[in-house]
Amino acid sequence: MRGSRPQARRLVLGVFACLLIWVGGNLVHAQVAEVLVSPWDKLVHLTLYTGVALGAGLLLGVRRPRDLWRCFLLALLVGVMDEGLQFFEPGRSVDADDLLANAVGALLGTALHALHWRWRAGPRADSEDSALTRH
Repeated sequence: MRGSRPQARRLVLGVFACLLIWVGGNLVHAQVAEVLVSPWDKLVHLTLYTGVALGAGLLLGVRRPRDLWRCFLLALLVGVMDEGLQFFEPGRSVDADDLLANAVGALLGTALHALHWRWRAGPRADSEDSALTRH
């Protein structure tokens, strides 16, 4: 039970960090709303949620496949909340294309964690790369 406390703390910190990124994104959006128009705003969504997923993964500590799912789902949850809360903001609207860009960004950030995790693990014992390094 003792090991679950740091994990819970990381999860809370991950949610808090993602929410801070969301608030910061809204402040930036207010400044560039007239300049940044579709389809270029999708690139911003993609980039922002790649960052959210990278931040979530760093705070959660990606060590196994289920951690990758948590990283992706946390970033996706923040993206869904972002779009859902826009319903209540004057001058903003809920957009399925934005939600898709958020999801793709979350997937990209999670994929980067998976690649990093795989790179750190090194070649498997039964792979061609490991056979080459033994000789």
